[in-house]
Amino acid sequence: MTGLLIGVVVWMVCAALVATVLGRVAHRGDSEELGSTLEWNIDGLGREVQHEN
Repeated sequence: MTGLLIGVVVWMVCAALVATVLGRVAHRGDSEELGSTLEWNIDGLGREVQHEN
């Protein structure tokens, strides 16, 4: 039973590492593809649009 628990923990750690790496790669790819390194503040944009109307 302990071996199973250790296996599940190791699996979850590996999955978290893979998700982190893929997220960073996707973010970098989006920035390079769009030709921009700007960080968009979606909340700020929403407030600006609401004030314009």
